[in-house]
Amino acid sequence: MPRASALNWQRVVAIYVMVQFAEIFGVSMIYAYLPLALEHAGVPLDSIASLAGLTTAGIFLVGAPQVPIWLAIAELRSRRLVIVRSGVIALLALLAFALAQEAWQLVGATLALGFWLGNTGVMLATIREVSPAHARTRSIALFSAAAPMGFALGPLLAGTLIDGLGLPLAAPILIAALLNGLLILANLVAIPDVRPHHPATGGILEVARRGLTEVFTDRTIRAGYLVLGLAIAGERMLRPVFPLRIAEVVIGPSIAQMSEPLAAPGVAGAVGLLTGLSALGGAIVAPILATKLVPRMGVSRVMGVGLAAGATAASALVLVTTTIGLALFNLVLAAASALLQAMVFTWLAHEVTERRRTAALSLSLFPLYAGAVVGPLIASATALAGSPREGDLLALTPIFLGSTLVLATGIAVVRRLSAVEGSER
Repeated sequence: MPRASALNWQRVVAIYVMVQFAEIFGVSMIYAYLPLALEHAGVPLDSIASLAGLTTAGIFLVGAPQVPIWLAIAELRSRRLVIVRSGVIALLALLAFALAQEAWQLVGATLALGFWLGNTGVMLATIREVSPAHARTRSIALFSAAAPMGFALGPLLAGTLIDGLGLPLAAPILIAALLNGLLILANLVAIPDVRPHHPATGGILEVARRGLTEVFTDRTIRAGYLVLGLAIAGERMLRPVFPLRIAEVVIGPSIAQMSEPLAAPGVAGAVGLLTGLSALGGAIVAPILATKLVPRMGVSRVMGVGLAAGATAASALVLVTTTIGLALFNLVLAAASALLQAMVFTWLAHEVTERRRTAALSLSLFPLYAGAVVGPLIASATALAGSPREGDLLALTPIFLGSTLVLATGIAVVRRLSAVEGSER
């Protein structure tokens, strides 16, 4: 199989950026509107936060164990095979969610997304290999920004179609499915199946085991992965319940007397607007912050800034009483999350030895998946500990405080990165 030449590396990067965007574009609608879909399917309001948390965590419980296997298949057989496989599964899961009528069907379609995981690290490693040195950082930054952009525009489109045009949730989900289908074709006909610069040898299980061993015995990689896992866990705790918090603020005290508050006029549009604009702002702000701060502070200190900002925003989100306040602090949280992901990817691309770099980048989504499991599981558990209070009639306070604690823990862990950074100099 060919490697990407100097003439088509830009096409490889562009299509992989679009693939990352398209898949997250669809998944973000499910994240943002799963609580509303569950309410519409008859799930009691007091059970939605816990069920939504368990379901989103289940995506990664299903998918995370597969990641090393798909990495090995990509390195030994075909990277294109792994990327196209993920696209097909995302397409089918989106179609299933759009057609679902019952709560169990919504949960099943969402859990099926777990089989979609496993392509992001492969695309990231390929981008790092095909991009020339002068464009490598920019290419990685563009790829890192694709997911936040997808998380932004997915809910924005859904909110516009649902509240603005009166269409059902299935409409934007089907648009996302169509976009994924087009990019599956682009992967098959528009770019080569790029082979690794240093092909692995051995059987699939042997390569998977070796990749895991090399990654998790490397002090530099472990330190970066731990920061990423905590950052994602803290942020993902809030995604399943943020629509509920928006409904609390939009509706006000009368929410306690409503049987289906998430279906109230204006709530779906507010969820799309606040979720989408915050993610969009975060995707724009994060690269600017990285460009300005990294040369002055270094990667590890910028991570500390991102974690501190995220912890502050998480605690503020449960205290503010206006939609403007929710939008502002969710923007800070989104920017912190995007910044932290870009910084960890940058750390791995520059600090890890050449021999282990492909495995480190390909498996870099492993701590992301771990954080995406742990965060919603903690949210689901802490949701049971809350009690209604003025300004938080749905008892979400423990979840937001738990997120703050997880992100604050990451600040302490960043010191390990600083120690590694210092020892490598």
